[in-house]
Amino acid sequence: MKFRPLHRKISIWLALPLLVSAMTGVAYRIGRSWFGMSSQIGGEILSIHSWSWLGKAGSLAVIWVVGCGLLFLCGSAFQMLWSSGRQVLRSPQKNRLWHRLMGAFLLIPLAASAISGIAYRTGEAFDISEDTLDLLMSIHEGDWLGKEIKPFYILVLGLGLGLIIISGLLLFFRKNKSPR
Repeated sequence: MKFRPLHRKISIWLALPLLVSAMTGVAYRIGRSWFGMSSQIGGEILSIHSWSWLGKAGSLAVIWVVGCGLLFLCGSAFQMLWSSGRQVLRSPQKNRLWHRLMGAFLLIPLAASAISGIAYRTGEAFDISEDTLDLLMSIHEGDWLGKEIKPFYILVLGLGLGLIIISGLLLFFRKNKSPR
């Protein structure tokens, strides 16, 4: 099965919500860890990040759609990278090369973040135990790396996803502009 056309179509629809989630996640973590952001402002940013401003059901729906979409994009990216083998590094377009390299580098952390984010929001909606929620958030935020490295992990993951989205959009619009 060829995933590239579906990967392209889904990524266009998910670009904006993924970019919002990535940038608000970075703003929250960096703001709280490095700049002493107040919990009130942090709460507002987290409301945007988690889509909780849409209410419990709306937030859960968006998290599931965007999270599962990101998981599909990770899976289809893996399939495309696997099938292209060494040709991954032989792209004549710099945007495509950067898109592929960043995607390959962030594939597992993005999938882990999507799975733990979906599970956290779902668990929160269905009142699972605080210990389980804490474990899921620990995975989502990279707590396992330690307090000092966690903000760098979030920064690399969020900005990396942002760059993947931007490079992907550039590839999409460049391809659609060229005559057929």
